[in-house]
Amino acid sequence: MTATFGSLLATRTRLVGNNVCFGLDPVLARIPLEGPAHEVVERFGMELLEACVRRGVLPAALKPNSGYYENLGIEALRALERVIAAWKQAGVHIVLDAKRGDIGRTSGCYAEAAFDTFHADSVTVAPYMGRDSVEPFLGSPGKSVFLLLRTSNPGARDFQDLVVDGLPLYLHVAKTALSWKGSEGLGFVVGATAPAELEAIAAWYAERGSDAPFLIPGVSVPGVPGGQGGGIGEVVSRLRAGGLDPWGHLVNASSGLNYAWERNGDRTRWAQTSAEALEELASAAGL
Repeated sequence: MTATFGSLLATRTRLVGNNVCFGLDPVLARIPLEGPAHEVVERFGMELLEACVRRGVLPAALKPNSGYYENLGIEALRALERVIAAWKQAGVHIVLDAKRGDIGRTSGCYAEAAFDTFHADSVTVAPYMGRDSVEPFLGSPGKSVFLLLRTSNPGARDFQDLVVDGLPLYLHVAKTALSWKGSEGLGFVVGATAPAELEAIAAWYAERGSDAPFLIPGVSVPGVPGGQGGGIGEVVSRLRAGGLDPWGHLVNASSGLNYAWERNGDRTRWAQTSAEALEELASAAGL
């Protein structure tokens, strides 16, 4: 029997000892490095990895957001490819945050880019265009998808919370997606910024015996500007209250880990401070 994405991810989180996903969002104005943009973003990703290895702490997953590289040009995308390769070599699960989703043939091209060009393990995909727009991402052996379900941004309520036949639209998405061929390779993006909804969604999955993993963005590190406000301890508590094992899910922090140095303003230890914040976040999860 083929292992599900959820079981594989739970094995990974237990092996590394945390369920933290390190969201890699390089904003040039906040990175205390100088040089051409593509060199800065490459050094940023590589030196963060080196600092984590030196401290003896690695995240369960790395989530580079492709937009922060695409806007800097082709050389920055080549840098992203090298950064991904280095973190993969260290044993870290790579989630390419690209939020793809198009007609089948085009989605096939996006899937090849994510899995064959950048060698990501997972990719974020929007479900709005339906089954045939997601299936191409589910056809690659050993690869998986995080489908956008109930996201962490303020505008999520514009469509995702609409009630249809007594259920919010995001639960219709969940129900339909779990019926698709290849759904054992599906995970779902559920934001940390709406804790009550997170718990309710967790309960919905638990009642159905699903081990589909969640990617939970929106977690902040205290004292670092730019986070969306969720706390990792509460996320873990809400998963447990909903009947799910938090080891099977990824809790993502981006700004709080990338720019932890801003808490004390010490630019000289920026990478080390990020590794320390990662360790702090893993401990705060209370697993």
